[in-house]
Amino acid sequence: MQTKLSRNTRFDQPKRIEHKLQTINDNYLQVRSFAGDAHAIYGFAGWFGFLLIFLPLDIYILIDLSKETLESFGKGTGITEHIRFGLLLMSAIIVFGIAMGPGFSYWNAWMLKRESPIIFDRKNQVVRKVVSGLVFESPWNNIKGRIKNMTTLSGAVVMNDAIIELDLKPVRNLNGKPLTSQQKKLKGKAMMEGLLSDTTYDGCEKVWEYLCEFMENGPEGLDVPKRLYYPLSSKTTRTSISFREAVSYHWPFPPYRQNEPMTLQVIKTILVPVRLAFYIPNVLADGCWHWMMNWGKPKMLLPEQEKATQNAITPDMVFNILGKDKEFMPYLEAKEKLYGAISNKSGVLI
Repeated sequence: MQTKLSRNTRFDQPKRIEHKLQTINDNYLQVRSFAGDAHAIYGFAGWFGFLLIFLPLDIYILIDLSKETLESFGKGTGITEHIRFGLLLMSAIIVFGIAMGPGFSYWNAWMLKRESPIIFDRKNQVVRKVVSGLVFESPWNNIKGRIKNMTTLSGAVVMNDAIIELDLKPVRNLNGKPLTSQQKKLKGKAMMEGLLSDTTYDGCEKVWEYLCEFMENGPEGLDVPKRLYYPLSSKTTRTSISFREAVSYHWPFPPYRQNEPMTLQVIKTILVPVRLAFYIPNVLADGCWHWMMNWGKPKMLLPEQEKATQNAITPDMVFNILGKDKEFMPYLEAKEKLYGAISNKSGVLI
């Protein structure tokens, strides 16, 4: 089952976007993509698994081998077959652990740095996205897409979700080289999830209404959601939180923050023992992932990304000024509180 989308497709649904919003200003809307979120989660998971499993296992084997080696030399037996096997096992775990931990995270960081969020350019009426160094785009007037079901795996759990998929065409390379014949045949897919609170088609329909309103009429009639979930994408496009942010974010006491909804407060209160047990691996993994994402000072891929951050509003910003009983703030109100000015439809500050 799928529903076709075009510029003129409309649904009898409220305009909402929730956690998918990355930044919004008068002319540019950046939306977190399905693939970008996956790379961020896998990148963090690589470091988490390495720090929680492979590194402690190597330390345990090293301590055990040190004791046995000292005992063997004390008895004059030298290096035994058991010690050789232990050294071989530890070497294999080190190689495998680095490959599946930091190596896996590095690959996801590299992929993420070659992608951009989905950029809705209202000023030029274009939808753009960078994938693997190629710029894909489509004019809004001719935008085509669909809402469809997608089955994914979260660990061993099969999850069914509905996503928005937009068709984009390759237009150029970031390095300035002309497109090859193979690249010209590529079909770009800008994929984004619907609402976490509604994984059915209705959730995607609400997101589509939000996108259409922005492209057709601007952000003046839209709300900006506050961030309710794990801040994989916070104030920048780096898709990471810093070590300092991780220290406070993962600390389980108090179990909830001032502006968080009641449902999330209850869940986090129940999970206090779990969050405390995994506190150090979580903080270290976030710190390592943040360092890896920012290593080499990666630049934004498109000029539109730079423009999208000018006087931009993010869910984190709204999170800091909204009360805990509110989940959204009107765009104009948020802009006035954050920047002290309101703009008209032409983008001129008044």
